[in-house]
Amino acid sequence: MNGLSRYQNTQVLTADKVRLVIMLYDGILRFNKLAQKAIAEADIKSRGVNLNRSLEIVGELANSLNMEEGGEIAANLARLYDFCSMSLTEANMTNDTSRIEAVNKVVSELKSGWEAISIEGLKQPSEQAAPDASRSISCGA
Repeated sequence: MNGLSRYQNTQVLTADKVRLVIMLYDGILRFNKLAQKAIAEADIKSRGVNLNRSLEIVGELANSLNMEEGGEIAANLARLYDFCSMSLTEANMTNDTSRIEAVNKVVSELKSGWEAISIEGLKQPSEQAAPDASRSISCGA
């Protein structure tokens, strides 16, 4: 394992749930960018590999949702993840980069939301030490 791999592995192992979700969204965006490049270069193998990686991440995000505790938020995320899966599959079958762009837009918005949650959590450490049940949000991620 090289230095970068060890660093990335340490990041994943020490990250909180919110940071992990952000890292997964970053992965989707990174693999989608590589897939778009592959489509532009007519590199079928790379397109498939990178879109499949994005699809795997979307699938893991969807599978991690706790529909009982997450309620409406989890249900909305599930619908967005379904949209992303269908769009990425269509992009893989048709070489349609606009489908990838649609996913990138959704994922970027979701990432911004999770980043705001992360920043808010950093601003209120005393509240995190004694959690208030009325403020907790569980979307299963």
